[in-house]
Amino acid sequence: MSISIKSGSAAIGFSIFLTAYDPLDLASNSIDVLGFQRGYIALADKILPGFTTITTSPRYVPMLCAAIRMAQDKYSDSTATPVRIRQQRLDAIKSYERAWALACGLAASEAQLGVSAVDGLRGVQSVRRRLSELSGREKYIRTNSLNLLANQVRYGGIGAYSTFMEDCHLASMRSLSLRPLGAALADAFPEPAGALAVHDEEQPLSLEELKNWGRRSHLSAISREEAANLKRALRGGEEGGWEDDVRWSMLRLLAATAKREDAESVLLKKILSGIQSKRFEYLKLPAECLQQLRAALVIIHPYEILYQSLQFLFDAVRAAATDATETTEASLKAVGKQSNVLRAYAAAKSASEELLSSLDEASAIHRKTAEEIRTVLMDTGIAALLTKIKATPSAPDLLSLVLDRHLDVQQGKFDKGGRKAPWVKRETSEDRVHLTALRHRLIVSDRKSSWDDVPRHPYRTFGALRFIEQCVIR
Repeated sequence: MSISIKSGSAAIGFSIFLTAYDPLDLASNSIDVLGFQRGYIALADKILPGFTTITTSPRYVPMLCAAIRMAQDKYSDSTATPVRIRQQRLDAIKSYERAWALACGLAASEAQLGVSAVDGLRGVQSVRRRLSELSGREKYIRTNSLNLLANQVRYGGIGAYSTFMEDCHLASMRSLSLRPLGAALADAFPEPAGALAVHDEEQPLSLEELKNWGRRSHLSAISREEAANLKRALRGGEEGGWEDDVRWSMLRLLAATAKREDAESVLLKKILSGIQSKRFEYLKLPAECLQQLRAALVIIHPYEILYQSLQFLFDAVRAAATDATETTEASLKAVGKQSNVLRAYAAAKSASEELLSSLDEASAIHRKTAEEIRTVLMDTGIAALLTKIKATPSAPDLLSLVLDRHLDVQQGKFDKGGRKAPWVKRETSEDRVHLTALRHRLIVSDRKSSWDDVPRHPYRTFGALRFIEQCVIR
């Protein structure tokens, strides 16, 4: 977006670009009520830098490179201000993405392609809805008639893949200009027919030509040349640095280990075990990269158990408060007597001790990684929380501690964000709790029977495995 601020008689223009982050908040059931997301992201960055939970479709990358190049070619006027040029390019890229999305949707209507043509397409429901509105008599469509997403810059391809594009040395997302690796990917991506002005949202685009383009450029049709250039980008190309080496090492470990039936937690354990036993020596990966990966993986397992058990305890209190009536208030003592709560309490106690010891173990493996993670845990209050958990003598005491943690998170104590009301609040009596709003109820279908049923954070392996498969990484 572009912003103009007046200073005296002059207007100062500058541009803000919202880059991608690991967007767990895109799902309504993944709000970070206990403040574990920052630690998770720090750990995920240590094993798969550049990826996020939504970088799952390799074809987006060459498509965006091609879109940026077209925008560069159309808007390179040196007399315009950088802010103006960037906005023109951004508008062109948005139009290009919408045209491509329509092309993929049109290609998906063919039986031999079907849903594979739109597998992973961002805004696919909007595309289907827009195409369903066509009567069959239309010959042309404009991209401004498609509202792809509520906020295309944030949730579309630009926002979802901007971190990847930067980290893999493909483009500068600040200036929306390609780097050499990005130019090679743009060359490999199928161009739309010359008559298709896909950069201009006002221009009528032939539905037939869009469909022809979609047959060649849809999401499951990545070419060998695109895959080869994308593989180079994942390694860092000529600009490759430390994070590129780590990313490539992890991709090769995943390629050597992953089986379709493996849950991510199982897969990460297998990789950790293989590094520890030196089973992957034949891959000849850099020793220090393996040390960083091992250090992070040692921490991830207890971190996730701690998160799962504490989230379960918080939800147990929510469930009790949801079921409470005016005559039967929710009681922490009563919740603390439940067998599944007692098991979660034991898991949290054990995980807190294991996480503390794993930080020491990780420090001996790769000090820099361990210290950076330890700093994040201190900044987010999780390090202090570990000590407090160890000191809790009973399940109700831990339930009370979890509510204190939730209150601190909601009040912005750790992220310095805006203050929000807690979901669950204690009465004057420390034992009694109630919901602060009906929307915070926990319905029966969302309740877990055991702490280990709580989903773990996704460590980006789903998307990484898609890249491994389509780029043929061995």
